[in-house]
Amino acid sequence: MAKAKNNDTPMMQQYHSLKEKYQDAILFFRLGDFYEMFFEDALEASRILEITLTSRNKKAEKPVPMCGVPYHSATEYIKRLVQAGHKVAVCEQMEDPRLTKGMVKRDVVQVITPGTIMEDTALEQKENNFLATIIKAEGIYFLIYLDISTGQSRLTHTEDWTQFLSEIQTIKPSELVYNPETFNGFTAEEINRMMDQVNVYITHYIYHADDMSVMLDLEEANEVEMELIQYLSAYLYSVQKQKLDHMQTVERYELNQYLQMNQYTKTQLELTESLRTQKRKGSLLWLMDRTQTAMGGRMLHQWLDKPLLKEKALKSRHQKVASLIDHYFERVEVSATLKKIYDLERLVTKISMQTVNAREIDQLRESLGQLPRINFYLRQINESGKDNSQPTFEKLEEFDSLLELINQVLVDEPPISVTEGRLIRTGYNLELDQYRDALDNGEQWLLKLQQEERSKTGLKTLKIGFNKVFGYYIEISRNQAELLKDDRYIRKQTLANNERFITEELKEIENTILGAQEKATQLEYQLFVELRNKINVYGSSLQLLAQKIAELDVLCNFANLSEEEAYVQAEISKDPKSFCLIENRHPVLEKLIGKDKFVANDFIVQDGQFVLLLTGPNMSGKSTYMRQIAYSVILNQIGCFVPAKQASLPLVDQIFTRIGSSDDLSSGQSTFMVEMLETNYALQNATQRSLILFDEIGRGTATFDGIALAEAILYHISQEVKAVTIFSTHYHELTDLDQALDAVRNIHVGAVEEDGNLVFLYKILEGPADKSYGIHVAQLAGLPSLLIERSREVLHELESNAKHLRQPRSKQLSLFEKEKEEEVMPLPSLSMVEEEIVELNISQLTPLEALNLLAELQKKLN
Repeated sequence: MAKAKNNDTPMMQQYHSLKEKYQDAILFFRLGDFYEMFFEDALEASRILEITLTSRNKKAEKPVPMCGVPYHSATEYIKRLVQAGHKVAVCEQMEDPRLTKGMVKRDVVQVITPGTIMEDTALEQKENNFLATIIKAEGIYFLIYLDISTGQSRLTHTEDWTQFLSEIQTIKPSELVYNPETFNGFTAEEINRMMDQVNVYITHYIYHADDMSVMLDLEEANEVEMELIQYLSAYLYSVQKQKLDHMQTVERYELNQYLQMNQYTKTQLELTESLRTQKRKGSLLWLMDRTQTAMGGRMLHQWLDKPLLKEKALKSRHQKVASLIDHYFERVEVSATLKKIYDLERLVTKISMQTVNAREIDQLRESLGQLPRINFYLRQINESGKDNSQPTFEKLEEFDSLLELINQVLVDEPPISVTEGRLIRTGYNLELDQYRDALDNGEQWLLKLQQEERSKTGLKTLKIGFNKVFGYYIEISRNQAELLKDDRYIRKQTLANNERFITEELKEIENTILGAQEKATQLEYQLFVELRNKINVYGSSLQLLAQKIAELDVLCNFANLSEEEAYVQAEISKDPKSFCLIENRHPVLEKLIGKDKFVANDFIVQDGQFVLLLTGPNMSGKSTYMRQIAYSVILNQIGCFVPAKQASLPLVDQIFTRIGSSDDLSSGQSTFMVEMLETNYALQNATQRSLILFDEIGRGTATFDGIALAEAILYHISQEVKAVTIFSTHYHELTDLDQALDAVRNIHVGAVEEDGNLVFLYKILEGPADKSYGIHVAQLAGLPSLLIERSREVLHELESNAKHLRQPRSKQLSLFEKEKEEEVMPLPSLSMVEEEIVELNISQLTPLEALNLLAELQKKLN
């Protein structure tokens, strides 16, 4: 950073003193009608904003780089800088230059960061913009995050590092702040690991005593939570330079209150964005979001991130959705009315922070005006319900007094600007009416004076005009001005074709009109500020209203979606392993390709058989089948109906997936290592209430290694974890596990050969697939015919050689369970390695021990 010099001008000395305090931000230094940037700030800003780079003191040996933007259009430039990953410190003139002698006092009034930016154009309407901070104490990880634009803030904690990272990845904060000296209790290694996995703008902030303005409130906070709240509050005050009264009480929540999915699972399930395009289209959120309000859109996203585990709350949502489906006409009217409601959460914030304009107050008035109509239709739904004593929907507070106040004060169609007048309704303030009367009469006075002067001078083209430089004037053509013989006229300005004059009478009228104009404008702004402050008193009530409208919007959205797409309400099963989905569909794929092209399938977990071993060709729909089941679970637990003809589902506490493959290059981990780590996390954390979806586990290593691991994992799930599982595999050697494990049931995706070509049926059938059809899929992909023929020959040879090694599963039970010696059938001509295998007790081996043992046996065989 450039340092101040002794020969700097007073203005540049002032600049350097401010820049010293905000070294990590681009300083917007107010000079008249521009924000100017200097030195490194100018170089960086001119590059990002594509504006002209000039210099100060061009004749100096080292001219100072400089660029600037007009103050009235600075918002867009600030947004672009913040989106490029910069902070912007806004420095204003704190005094009127016209009334100040010497250097104008300047100071930074706000620091705009990725997590605190408020400009509408910089925020996604239906997305939250979170600022977060973290702390670690006694092995517990704490996370607090807030959205300054809506006033919402939440706090949680966990002892599980993976769960902690997953929660940060889920909320996707725009900015994460921590103390670079203490790392907020974390080790430097932990911080680096977190940064490797979380894409977020990092701010380093050291606690300052002068920033001690606690804006956040949490009921019954412990010492660590209070420290976290004070730290984040202090940072907020350091950048906003004001108390944020609109911030709501911090909501504390436990992660185990909701269905948990780590970030990998959410990514693989394509909950909020497509795996292929990283866009919203093609995701579950894209399919579901038909909300009418920005608030509803944000709440839908929050619900999708945190499906419910509490049956009572979930049944309440289901009941409301069912009631809305039953009342089609009322629902249509409510949805249409919701469309007219603006973003109340962010309007309340603007009112509290005194940045709201008159047009936005009008939006609040328009929104409040819709409430009686919504209540009318909700009342009709309640009165026609099965139990009128327990209304399905609560009445919304209608804010009659606030609406009346706004109507009394604000004109029907106010301008955006609050400093140029014409905001306040005539009849509200007597003094303002008097000024306006003078202004209105002034126009008549001018017209009357113009007519009188034409009569007196005989000049029919004489006219009275106005401009901001000279004020009011009498304009006469130059030819006629030569005929003017009147001492009252004082020449003011000569133009090419006209002469301009003033008279004492015109000056008196001017003083009256302009005085009234200035006073009226000042009074109108004062009255607007008073209105804004009166509205601010309703802030917390309006925030509660916003939450209720958002919830109603999401529930109407669920009802619309469920009716249009033929979804059904799922019965909540008490048995954690009782799944029944009849003619279940993948809702997103069905929408993309059309209902008539999608093949529906059943998913039924039969008594005791909670591990479904799924076989079938590539591209036949195995991954689709697994995803659609997960979707049904998630949809059910956020309160929506599910894409099926009939449904009964338990409340699932966790969903684990391993679908597809990926490396973790940042930590030097291979695809197979990532697969094993994620598999291990699922096996260690899943409960009997969980859902596990494993696709091709073990394919990343040698065939025998992979089979051994896959089989050991299936044994572990069946005997230890006991979670409902779909295990998709191409290892047909595993399909006879159903003879050894009561929990395992074989299913497969149907496919048939017609004239040597493979035809996918996309139908889930009982039993194992007869083969994988891998060569057929290669043929479909267009591989050369000679290559295909050679593949068939090699396959035939391999299968022939393998036949003598394959034994029925009933003859191999000794590999996994201790059997009495007399129950083990003798195997002829066993080699030393085969004898070792026969004597193994696989059920006592961990996956890692099995892998090491296989490596040792393979070495002996070689």
